[in-house]
Amino acid sequence: MDQTYSLPERLFWSAYLFTRVLGQKDVPYWPPDKLEKVRNARVRRMVRFASRNVPYYRELFRSRGLRHQDFRTVDDLYTLPVLTPLQVRKNPEMFRPDRKIRDTFELVSSGTTGVPRWVHHDAVSLLINAAHGERIHHFYPGSRKRSGLFREAMVVVPLGSSAREVQKYVRKKAFFPAWVGAQRRYFSLLDDIDTLISGLNEFSPEVIRGYGSGLNLLFEEVFRTNRKLHLPRSLVYSADCMAPAVRRKVTEELGLPVFSIYSSVECLQLGFECEEHRGYHLNEDCYPVRVVDDDYEPLPDENPGRVIVSNLVNRATVLLNYELGDEGMMLPGRCGCGRTQSMLSLNITRVADRVDLGNGVQVHPITFAEAVYKVEGLWQHQVVQRARNEFDVYLVADPGAEKSVMKKRLEEQFEEWFKGKIRVNMKFVDQIGLTSRGKQRAVVLLPPEEGGT
Repeated sequence: MDQTYSLPERLFWSAYLFTRVLGQKDVPYWPPDKLEKVRNARVRRMVRFASRNVPYYRELFRSRGLRHQDFRTVDDLYTLPVLTPLQVRKNPEMFRPDRKIRDTFELVSSGTTGVPRWVHHDAVSLLINAAHGERIHHFYPGSRKRSGLFREAMVVVPLGSSAREVQKYVRKKAFFPAWVGAQRRYFSLLDDIDTLISGLNEFSPEVIRGYGSGLNLLFEEVFRTNRKLHLPRSLVYSADCMAPAVRRKVTEELGLPVFSIYSSVECLQLGFECEEHRGYHLNEDCYPVRVVDDDYEPLPDENPGRVIVSNLVNRATVLLNYELGDEGMMLPGRCGCGRTQSMLSLNITRVADRVDLGNGVQVHPITFAEAVYKVEGLWQHQVVQRARNEFDVYLVADPGAEKSVMKKRLEEQFEEWFKGKIRVNMKFVDQIGLTSRGKQRAVVLLPPEEGGT
């Protein structure tokens, strides 16, 4: 960001960050009643703010005769209607306060679910999430050094470079304590594998972080070709899963610990995997999570269903009782590590498909999201493989959008990203169809016997 902050502002936000960082590593071990007290206080503050300042909630409370005083606990939130990503995507201003919040930051989702989202965060939200890093850094191997910052390689895509912008934002906003954060270098998942491996070897990171599917590609190449790769002290993935077979091989043959972080643009630090590798410890003091069936009724532990979350710390885009688009299940009991947080299953996201174009050319599916996410007026998309190099792209557009202009823009984007390697048939539709499991997929590939991957 270009904005420069005055010394008094930076001192204020530095003090705010410092008070949030202190004791963060202890929060996952809090007694349940202490966590519940903090969480419910945040529920009351957020509902009061939303009912007064956010158009969607103000109208909802008025039309239903609701009072913010009646929302005292997290269970009261569940009486609100469930929000969907498409609902927020169509009317984003309805979920932002009409009382202007100074200095917000916009994050963009990858769109791999087919519904790209633009979510605004305020300074409090971003600094609280920066502080939450202390809940994991103290036990992930390599993320602590006696002196200086640890080196962390971020294997991302251009769309994911918002992580870098967030880091720049919070470091311009506040003076960070010397023991907080990392020396980061960003590597593009869309670069060729030789460039990626050479860059990692030169940087020699203590921690490598990236998409699970991106780390799959990296270590599949290492195992297939015996390429020399500097081994960090731990791997950390998010966004999608590492393939179980690749993760097991990395752990057993390379002796490299692997952890996962559960995050989204709507809630930046939902949960984390601990040393026991049983599930995600949920940061439910800020992001209460529940799992429901297709009728949005709560499910017992160990029953898979839709993941619903509320963000209790971000006032720039207010999302309460929000469906993330993920499927998972709550786990019973407490973890053997001693943390008291509720736990969500690790297998909440699918391993991302890779598109095989033949002749050894493979495309990461997020490339399709890169090609479409900046196109104004596009609400949703789905890419369906019809032949090895031929794809149908279904588009759900704003009714007021100029479709001929949008189509031309998309054709230019696909040519830029794919360099003529694929044929694309674009079709405007009213809605994207569901799979047999009632889910929407952004990329649908041919089965292997028909020429797919």
